[in-house]
Amino acid sequence: MMYYSASMNTLDESLMNAVKEGKLLESSRTNIRLLLDGTESPIAREAVEELAAAGEWQELNDRFYKTLAFGTGGLRGRTIGSIVTRAEQGNGGVNGRPEYPCVGTACMNYFNVGRAMRGLIIYVNKHVEATDPGRKPRLVIGHDTRHFSRDFAEFCAKIGTDLGCDIYLFDSPRATPEISFAIRELHADSGVVLTASHNPSHDNGFKAYFNDGAQLVPPHDKAVIREVNSLTSEEYEPLPEDRRGTLHVLDSSFDRIYMDRLKTVLLRPELFNKGGAKIVYSNLHGTGGHIIVPLLKELGCNVQTVAAQDVQDGRFPTVASPNPENPPALALAIEQADASGADIVIATDPDADRMGVAVRGEDGKMHLLTGNQIGSLLAWYRCMSMSDLGIINDSNRSRAVMVKTFVTTGLTTKEQALTNELDYYTECILGNINLQNNTIQLLIPEPATATMSLLGLTALMVRRKRK
Repeated sequence: MMYYSASMNTLDESLMNAVKEGKLLESSRTNIRLLLDGTESPIAREAVEELAAAGEWQELNDRFYKTLAFGTGGLRGRTIGSIVTRAEQGNGGVNGRPEYPCVGTACMNYFNVGRAMRGLIIYVNKHVEATDPGRKPRLVIGHDTRHFSRDFAEFCAKIGTDLGCDIYLFDSPRATPEISFAIRELHADSGVVLTASHNPSHDNGFKAYFNDGAQLVPPHDKAVIREVNSLTSEEYEPLPEDRRGTLHVLDSSFDRIYMDRLKTVLLRPELFNKGGAKIVYSNLHGTGGHIIVPLLKELGCNVQTVAAQDVQDGRFPTVASPNPENPPALALAIEQADASGADIVIATDPDADRMGVAVRGEDGKMHLLTGNQIGSLLAWYRCMSMSDLGIINDSNRSRAVMVKTFVTTGLTTKEQALTNELDYYTECILGNINLQNNTIQLLIPEPATATMSLLGLTALMVRRKRK
């Protein structure tokens, strides 16, 4: 204890001097003290002391200039520092990662993940007590292949059961769309996915979902944010044993439920009966192949994977960035498609809620599609199919609408559409439409749209191939 006190006095003096010399931000010094006062981890103290002793003030500023704030989408930040201290490296972990995550109030680590999970549970408890008193809250937890994702998921699961929640934890990495589905299928109150989506390998994140399978929206988002941001310590008191929650593990049997359900949302399953398009698929070292590959094969598609990218690896070693919308990320898949004569390349990001696509054009070359182009093709396909199947017909055509998301570029105005006798239409899975001031606002969960996009685009390519 004496060593600790002396050490902290020395550290405080060093930090104060660095602030006076303009090397360390005052906010960084404040947040260093906040973290060290709120944790009992010796790793935190040792990492800060090591960086201060080495004069790595910029690294300390990067880690501590702010407190990682919980937003609508959750948390996202570095989980491996630009400089890895000896304390963090420890004995090392899988795939070359350090043993411990990055120390800092602006980083993804156990301190911030714990705050996020506890704040979410506090709000969920209040919501359940108000709507269905006496019942234990139910939460689903999933994760991708990133560094520390499994560790954080198990950590969150323990917090959840300690605080009286029944937890449904997937046994291995799963795509975000499946976690979204599980929340609804299991009638859960909330869910968490440990992922930083398409960010670089040194990042991780905490995505929070509510009982509709979508990410938090008003009024729940701001309420959860307040609860999370009010917590300044990692300490909490577990409930007595008889009041704690139960841990349930979701395995391949749940995958089967999910795949069977996905098949039911196909508008024209008969398109797959006569042989599908030749597909090259890559999960970019992430989770997508777990469901996508067997599902496409069951539907009769000729699907190949990129062997070098099949391996689930948080380093994402074959790409500079695991973002399938970036052309370099599809380079290996396109090369394989050219060699095999495939019709289409599809890749998904580490948590498989974002996709990139390249299709073979009439010139015989592979062409990358933008998100807007994919959306336009799918809108055309679904409008056409709805009309062919009689779902949209003369009796209801005037009431059909098409709604785009806020971030999508407009391809035509309503006036232009009406002039050309075009119909507006939307297919919304897990979403809802709100009418406000005579405008239509569509809330569609990100994972749902990603899953349906992949299946819909595949069906479109099958139809094109048959023609």
